[in-house]
Amino acid sequence: MSPSISGDPRATVLGVLRVADGPVTAAQVAQQVGVHVTTARFHLRNLVDDGKATAVQLRSESAGRPRTGYVAVNELAVDDLLNILLGHLGGSTTEREQTGALAGRQWAARVLAGAAHTQPVTTTDPALVPDPATVTAEALRMLGFKVSNMMSAFGTHEITMCSCPLRQIGATHPEIARGIARGAVEYAIEASSPVLPGQYGVHVAPAPEGDCEITLRLSRATAHH
Repeated sequence: MSPSISGDPRATVLGVLRVADGPVTAAQVAQQVGVHVTTARFHLRNLVDDGKATAVQLRSESAGRPRTGYVAVNELAVDDLLNILLGHLGGSTTEREQTGALAGRQWAARVLAGAAHTQPVTTTDPALVPDPATVTAEALRMLGFKVSNMMSAFGTHEITMCSCPLRQIGATHPEIARGIARGAVEYAIEASSPVLPGQYGVHVAPAPEGDCEITLRLSRATAHH
């Protein structure tokens, strides 16, 4: 049964995004809720402006303009029970971070499915290999992070971002939040090109207490330890 647009139309459209397996176009939303595509696009853009959804570029099915897809920004509500469960993900912070990295990979694989930049560039020509910083920033935005700064020097790229979708997890288990972010970025890099994973290592710096910022560093493999 298709959802009804009556009541709060924006909540109805957001509900469609939340149950979707991947990015959804305005036309698909319009069909599901029974409204004109212009109306669906209006509500989708409002959701993006409110930070509840993210717009992503999808592969074009023809020679026309690229399509735009929309994904809901995940808001991970963490209560006391979930905090306890998170603490049992491993016997040490290292184990919990590694478990978080595995979860981050699966999260990214689902959210980034169908996005244009996740279609691997198979060439080994350095001039055609995707820029790792661009791939990373694009993936982070799709996952609901807010990228505030990017710096590149001597083959190392630093990206400062707000941990928005993981903020509650990071408040009690920062090692898990760091692992999720690292795993998600590792997946995005691997999905973009078979060459990049062997060239770069991913490191996520701890966020200062009380601050939502996280610094993610992409370092050349020879310099990464």
